[in-house]
Amino acid sequence: AEAVAQTTVTRTTLPLSARRSAPFETMASTTLNVAVPRAVATRSRARRGGMPPVRLASRRGVRCAAGEEVPLGVQIETALMDAFPPSTVTRVRDSLRFTLADGTYKKTHVGLGDQVASSYVADLTAKPYWDPKGGAFPWMEFLEEHYLTIRDELRCALADPLLEQKGNAIWVAAARDDAEGYGPDWRTLVLQDRCEWEPSNVLLFPKTVDLVKRAATPSVEVFFAKQAPQTGIKPHTDFTNFIMTAHLGLDVPPKPESWMKVGEETQYWENGKGMCADTSFIHSTYNESLTMDRYVLIVRFWHPELTNHERNGVRFLFDAFEDLSPEGLRRAQDNARARTKADAEAAKQSEKATESDAAAAAEPAAEAPDSRKPGGRKKNKRNKRKAASGSGDGLGLLAKGMK
Repeated sequence: AEAVAQTTVTRTTLPLSARRSAPFETMASTTLNVAVPRAVATRSRARRGGMPPVRLASRRGVRCAAGEEVPLGVQIETALMDAFPPSTVTRVRDSLRFTLADGTYKKTHVGLGDQVASSYVADLTAKPYWDPKGGAFPWMEFLEEHYLTIRDELRCALADPLLEQKGNAIWVAAARDDAEGYGPDWRTLVLQDRCEWEPSNVLLFPKTVDLVKRAATPSVEVFFAKQAPQTGIKPHTDFTNFIMTAHLGLDVPPKPESWMKVGEETQYWENGKGMCADTSFIHSTYNESLTMDRYVLIVRFWHPELTNHERNGVRFLFDAFEDLSPEGLRRAQDNARARTKADAEAAKQSEKATESDAAAAAEPAAEAPDSRKPGGRKKNKRNKRKAASGSGDGLGLLAKGMK
């Protein structure tokens, strides 16, 4: 496949060999235009799609003890690597270098479609659609089982004339450089952004938020999306291969009136059915219905092949880009270390629970009492013999264990 697939990696600044030996040398400039994931961009209450450029103004490097200026990129990378155990976030570091060097990964996967990512983690499985019931997404199966609860809560909110006053950025249009690709009628209602829950909106959808949390969804973003009749989204990429996209149909036109094409594969929204896609592939949507809006719950989630350390490494970058000062980088490190510690504690608790379950499963099941008499056992000749001999209890346990 590699022999016939067209692969293009575009770098507009330093070649790879130079960047390995001197990463981020260009970041010592006063003003930088750096392409970062949409989720890393300056936080906005409006829904952001794609990957807009972020201007890091007046962010010069700092001077070390020897008086030499340390480029900002080196500061970020050093803080990242110092916040995690050795070798656990190497791919995140490489992704950071690639992004800050204005790299763009482009590949035509034969029979699957074109993938384009400027925020790129190497060696992740790439395919347009993943099977939501293939074992990698148990949380989606849980949400499918409870979709009526989510749908009804959304319907209740839609019927509230004061919804926009109660929440924050309710049903806003796409906010991105090529927003015309989404059209004015594609609207979102955000519940989570960059792993942080929106405090006002989660109060409006407590059941939905509870279900997402109970499902242990590895979410980065959660939001409702509305697409008006006879509208669609033009072919585009989300530019990030380590965050995938899932849709749960809530209130959608009958199949096949609304669809999403990812790469070369088209799937149709259905109520109560989930779709999991790698939206670094070129994708588009359309609602062909003449009268019906299409409502879905969208979850942007970590690629299942990222490790916990790598997820936390990306979250470190989320925090770091909020405040690139030395103090801001230290806070990002503290947050990363706290999350790593919490993950370790959660892993221990999970291991203990697994051991406890295994021990309980190994124990013989307790014999159910007989409900016909208060004593719990039917008085029969065998019980009388056991009482007389005094050895019946031991024999009973042995028989129960063999059984």
